[in-house]
Amino acid sequence: MIIFVGVLAGVAWQRYHYPGGWAYAFSPRHADARKSWWAARSAAHAWARSATQGEAQASAVVDSAEKNRDERLRRLEQRIASLSNPGRGERVDALGELVLFRHVLLVQSPSGTRSIALTGMEARFELGQKNHSVYCTDADGHVYRAKYPHRPSSPEDGEQLFDEDQVRDFAVTIQNTIAQENLFRARLPRQLKEAESKREEVQADTNELDAARERLQKLRQRNRTDPRGEAVEARLEEASRDWERLTGRIPPR
Repeated sequence: MIIFVGVLAGVAWQRYHYPGGWAYAFSPRHADARKSWWAARSAAHAWARSATQGEAQASAVVDSAEKNRDERLRRLEQRIASLSNPGRGERVDALGELVLFRHVLLVQSPSGTRSIALTGMEARFELGQKNHSVYCTDADGHVYRAKYPHRPSSPEDGEQLFDEDQVRDFAVTIQNTIAQENLFRARLPRQLKEAESKREEVQADTNELDAARERLQKLRQRNRTDPRGEAVEARLEEASRDWERLTGRIPPR
């Protein structure tokens, strides 16, 4: 069955490409005519494929140059956005009601949640008989005290307890993060200026993209006017007319 279907497909293919009747498609008498027509068609198709592939490759270079430029601009835009609005930043550590982020200290108290900017903040640890404390003074001089109990109020009290080293280490982490934030803020204007300058530079630099577009345009123009293409097309037209005069049918291109 498969062989039979294959034979039918082969016959249909032959009749389609060599129209005009069974004899013109299969008879040895017209073998030279079929060969001449097919050679002209094959040459024209080969030329068209070569031209199309060359243009496709040149077009891919244009697309690549556009994507590279767009990607560079996208990364710079992200960089500028992150510098212009750093937000909280990544989470660094947490203890009790304080959650430390790269750029802010989040206070989660029974009265609500608020953020304290780390820029210009001061933090210190203080021992206490019942509670250890971390004092956070913001840039405006406002002080917030975070309490860390280390003795239970009563045997039945299930509140969380914190030892001295644990609270001291957390206070040191806050201090170090504040130092990093102050350094970040001091460098921020220069970094933002550099990123904006780089963005303008990338926006203005279209040399690679322009060159790729010019190569594609020249290739398309050369393919349109190349005498080899004109020659194979003329040969195909002549072979098509010869087949039409022979069979009364125009063969498919």
